[in-house]
Amino acid sequence: MSKLSNDSALALQKQQAIDWLVKLRSDDLDDDELLAFADWLAQDHAHSEAFAAAEVLFEQMSLAAQAVAETDSAVLNEGINAENELNHPVPEQKKTHYNVRERLFSWLVPSVALLATWLIVVNLILPQQMHLLDNLSSDFYTLTGELREVQLSDGSELLLNTNSAVSVEYTNAKRSIILHHGQVRFAVAKDNHRPFEVDIDGLIVRALGTVFQIHKNENNSVKVTVQEHAVAVHQRQNEDYRINVKVGQQLQHDLGQELEAAVDIILTQETAWQSHRLIINDQPLGDLIAELERYKNGRIFLSDQTLKHLRVTGVFSLNNPDAILNSICKVLDLKQTQVGGWWSILHR
Repeated sequence: MSKLSNDSALALQKQQAIDWLVKLRSDDLDDDELLAFADWLAQDHAHSEAFAAAEVLFEQMSLAAQAVAETDSAVLNEGINAENELNHPVPEQKKTHYNVRERLFSWLVPSVALLATWLIVVNLILPQQMHLLDNLSSDFYTLTGELREVQLSDGSELLLNTNSAVSVEYTNAKRSIILHHGQVRFAVAKDNHRPFEVDIDGLIVRALGTVFQIHKNENNSVKVTVQEHAVAVHQRQNEDYRINVKVGQQLQHDLGQELEAAVDIILTQETAWQSHRLIINDQPLGDLIAELERYKNGRIFLSDQTLKHLRVTGVFSLNNPDAILNSICKVLDLKQTQVGGWWSILHR
C-alpha cells in the first residue's frame, strides 16, 4: 500500500471505480476484464468503501445543491455591494473589492471540481434518476419507483410513473401541461372553451378525447399512446401538419425529427405500469434491463453483450424490481454479482 494520505487514497479508489464503470458500459467487455474487475474488488475492502462513498454523495446531493445556490446568491450580492462602493474610489474600498473577488474564486474552484465529479458519477450510476433541476422547477414529480395520482383544478387527473415531472399552466383560454421527463397518463375533463395540450420540448399533443399517456425517455424519444378516443399531434414550428392518434395506437417520435404515422400496439402491455405491473412478451433481455432500470436505483450491467439478445416473457410486479431480477436470473440460468449497493452485474 502506498503512503498516500487517506484523502488521496480515497480519490484514487474513486477514480479507479469510475474507470471500471466506463468499461462496464462498453460493448466490448470480455470475460477476462470482468474477472479483473472482480479481482480489483477483492484486493482491498476500501475499494467497496469507495462505492459506499458515492452513496453518501447522492444522499447529500439535494442539501449540497441548496447550499451552493445560497452561497452563490450571497457571494453575488456581496460582490454587487462591493462594486457599488467602488463608485467612490478610495484604497479601502478597492481592497474590499479584491477581497470579494478572492473569496469568489476560493469558493468557485472547489465547487466546480465537486460539480464535475458529481456529474461524472451521476452519469455512470444513476443517469435515469437524476433530474434535480427539472424536479425543482416542476409542479409535480415522482421519485424512483413512485406512482403518484394528481387531480387538477378542472377535474382532470394525472398519473405519474417513476421518475416523472410535469408543470401545469392553466389560463382562461387554454390548459397546458409541460412534460419535463418521464411517463404520465392523462385523463382529461371536458371543457369546450379551453383545449387541453401537453408540450414535450415543442411536440404538442392536444386531447380530442379523454385518456392517453406520454412517455419521454432519456434519449429524447417520445411515445404517445391513446387509451380512449384520440389525440392530435403536431410540432410547434409546423402547426399545419397534424397526425391523429386513435385508441389502441401509438406514435413514436424522436424529438427534432419529422413526424411519422401512428401504429397499432398491444394496449394492455403498454399500459401495464398503471397497475404497477411489467408485461414482457418475447422481448430481448436488454429491453427488460432498460425498462427495469427505470424503477430501481443503480445500474444493471451485462458481462457479455450477447446476453442482451436472450428472449424473455413474463408478467412481473413492479413493487419489487430486485425480485424481478432474481427471477430472470433463475429462468435464464444467470448469476448476479452485487457491487457497492448500486450496481448489479449479470453473467454466466
